Amino acid sequence: FSWIKCLWTASMSIIDSDEADGLLRQRLATLEARQDRHVGERRRDRSCAARGWQKFIQAAVAFFDTESRGHEDPLVETVRQQPVAALRFMRIMLVSGSFGSLVVCALCWIFLYFFWSSSCSCQRPLRWWLLLYVILQQLQLPIRFVTWRRVHRLPLNMAGNVELQAEVQRFTSSLAWRWSKNISLFTYGWFVLGIVWVLNSDFESCMETHRMTVAVIGQAFARAVGAMLCFRMCLEAHVPEGPPKVEAARSEEIYALQVLAFRSEMAQKHATCAVCLCDYVEGEVLRRLPCGHLFHRRCADEWLQRSCRCPLCVQSIRDFRI
Repeated sequence: FSWIKCLWTASMSIIDSDEADGLLRQRLATLEARQDRHVGERRRDRSCAARGWQKFIQAAVAFFDTESRGHEDPLVETVRQQPVAALRFMRIMLVSGSFGSLVVCALCWIFLYFFWSSSCSCQRPLRWWLLLYVILQQLQLPIRFVTWRRVHRLPLNMAGNVELQAEVQRFTSSLAWRWSKNISLFTYGWFVLGIVWVLNSDFESCMETHRMTVAVIGQAFARAVGAMLCFRMCLEAHVPEGPPKVEAARSEEIYALQVLAFRSEMAQKHATCAVCLCDYVEGEVLRRLPCGHLFHRRCADEWLQRSCRCPLCVQSIRDFRI
């Protein structure tokens, strides 16, 4: 019977080994399925994150680039009159304003972190005034940064004033620019309220918060004075003395200007000829000056035969690269 016992033992070991292999294969299959599931979940998470980031980029582009219908910003007319000086002024103000806002926000956040609890004894809520003032300043920082990036790319010469006007026209008609103006208007009102609270608060009750609020108000006044001085240096210094000399345009200069037919969708920005004061009609032939203004071709030709300057913005057609 020894050989039967050996046969039985061998058969059982084979069965056990088969079961062990089966269990091993099953565990491997489970691990592979779990790994595939994890990989799929990671891919879905990445795709969701990518879609979310793409939607965020699209919303940001629409916020900064989508044009809103409304009146033309006064900054556009300043750029038409003095493109080089206006570009230099915008660069200086955007850099100094952004840097000043960053410094003020950092100092105010540090102050509020250390003196928030001790500022509750003030007769006026000066700590809440500082908090909201910092938030309003930070809300304008992204708009200033994007505007500076756009303006910084433009050439600082007279040949680039067409591109400068188009860029300024685009971002001043965007939703971001309109929001920035509304925030600035609210900031001015909040600033006046802060002055009233400082003048009517007890200095002894919270000296640190009172001093910090006075310092913030003082730096705002200093920045306003600096902006006025920069405006006088950059823009008023380039104001021409007396009216510009009247020079007629040559025939080849007139015929080189763009000619196009009026379409109904153009009526939002160009509806009336500024020379004859008549409304445009569908299909009517117009002439576009380098500054972007449109007139009847006949009206524009007759005007340019007497003066080479635009009837609206008084810019010479020779100041542009045709």
